[in-house]
Amino acid sequence: MVAMAIGLVIVLGAGQLFLGTLKTHRHVDMLSRQQEALIFAVTTMTQTLRRQGPYDASGQAFYHLRCQSVAKECRCTLQDMSRAQPMVNFATPSTSTCERDVPLGSQTADGADSLVSLPLGPGGSELRFHVTHRASLLAPQGE
Repeated sequence: MVAMAIGLVIVLGAGQLFLGTLKTHRHVDMLSRQQEALIFAVTTMTQTLRRQGPYDASGQAFYHLRCQSVAKECRCTLQDMSRAQPMVNFATPSTSTCERDVPLGSQTADGADSLVSLPLGPGGSELRFHVTHRASLLAPQGE
């Protein structure tokens, strides 16, 4: 009887350890997918924004972010408007400000930088970064 009780405690402990490991694995997998999405999106967007600025010749933004609430997640799609296709999809924890359909890369007050804001921070918070349009820096003063 004592051996059965000890065996039961060991089996329950092993079960808890397995469930904890499974939960940790899922969380790490979600974080690595967000990191992949962030690296790919930032690399691709930075190249375009540095060379061409945030808007094409017709005034349309090169990139657009669309997010919607699905179940308990906020699912977002970053679209490359110049190629008319989605660039990357990612999910973040649902927040009250999930619903959005906005162009990315708005110009800052000085006109040389583009401000990009993606909901890929901890808990779906905004991750913001500036990209400098090279031509605006290299242009002679007074143009």
